[in-house]
Amino acid sequence: MTHHTENCNAGLTVLSFLAGAVTGAAIALLVAPKSGRETREMLSNYGEGLQERFRQLPDEAREHAGGAVERGKAMIDQGKELIAKGSKLATQGKEYLDEKKRTLSAAIEAGKRAMAEEKESLDQALDKNS
Repeated sequence: MTHHTENCNAGLTVLSFLAGAVTGAAIALLVAPKSGRETREMLSNYGEGLQERFRQLPDEAREHAGGAVERGKAMIDQGKELIAKGSKLATQGKEYLDEKKRTLSAAIEAGKRAMAEEKESLDQALDKNS
């Protein structure tokens, strides 16, 4: 998962939690068969639970961020390894092409020499026959 996606998921989680908390509190007030005092006490306890949950959110966010950082470092290391392998392969490919180029150049030169020698032989044979 990307860092952006993790941030969106964390934000969506917080918004969902808040929406659920507000909805739950509204429903509790509407259907509460308890007295006002009992309802206030219940809401107070619920509010304390919410406060505790909000205190934990930064810790959870840090945990998620720490994991993302570790995954990012691992990806960077893997990228460096791939770049090193690619550079090595490129160097080997260049060396191979250079070797083939030298071989081809040598073959062309040998062909030119052989052709020149054959031409000289033919010229000498024609001169003798003329």
